[in-house]
Amino acid sequence: MRRVPNPPKLPVIFAVETRTREKRAARPVVSHTSNTPRPWAAFFLVLSTAASMAPPIQAAESSPEANSPAASTSASNIVVRGTSLARGRIIREHAETLRGQAFSQLFGETHPAPWLVRCEIHVHSSVEAFARSVGGPPTEARGATSLEFSGDRVVARRIDVVGDGTAIVPDAIDHELIHVVLADHFVHASPPRWADEGLALLFDSPEKQRRHELDFQEARRRGLAWSVADLVALEDYPADTRRQQVFYGQSAALVRWLIARHDATTFIRFLDDAAENGMEAALGRHYGINSLASVSSAWKEVAPINTLGLASRGL
Repeated sequence: MRRVPNPPKLPVIFAVETRTREKRAARPVVSHTSNTPRPWAAFFLVLSTAASMAPPIQAAESSPEANSPAASTSASNIVVRGTSLARGRIIREHAETLRGQAFSQLFGETHPAPWLVRCEIHVHSSVEAFARSVGGPPTEARGATSLEFSGDRVVARRIDVVGDGTAIVPDAIDHELIHVVLADHFVHASPPRWADEGLALLFDSPEKQRRHELDFQEARRRGLAWSVADLVALEDYPADTRRQQVFYGQSAALVRWLIARHDATTFIRFLDDAAENGMEAALGRHYGINSLASVSSAWKEVAPINTLGLASRGL
């Protein structure tokens, strides 16, 4: 089973599993079923750019500060490694705040259960160090997420990000953390690729969202965008890097449009319903839309760029 995710722009994901796991079956044009047995230990790695297949994540670069947790406490859900204690404390506090907000906005949980298995955030000082850790050549990637499951429990959470530049909080953390949060809900099968990626993009900064929106609108003008039916049926990222950029922008546009009609918790309920009963039935129940073809108005009624995350608050 493959788990989607992550920008900057060009995603590629790969998965290493200890047991065979049945894929979600894609229904003729519309949705995915959720009757997917989870292996006892499935390891998911998501890499947020186009890159060649690579081995599982290795340990962060070996230095004293990289291998010791930065500013974590026993009550923390997050542990930060690979950077100074002062910076690590700020990153951890930012991630904790975002985690709480994401659970509230997506699932209506104002007091989410703590993660007994904390999420490790590994901050790498350069693109090269990041690439060494995730097992691939240097690329445009800024972040990667790995999740390990045992039955219906998440037993390992890890985020790797590039921490160069002047920003204290690496720019890929918000997006990556949303994939980790979503895993708590979608324990039996991943959400559809377009929904997982599009939803995480809404927690990126408005500037990033606008870049992806421009990719999509340019493709639409050139007649290169997907139909709604084709977009929601995608199980793999497009092989062509330009098409990958369009996939990000178009997925985000569709998710924004659906959330604008109600809210993010309705969108999550819609995904659960679609996994069980099909996309069109779920669209009717949650949005009053009677056919998948009607969703094409999402491209005409462009929902405004806004962020569900913390970027606009300067946190």
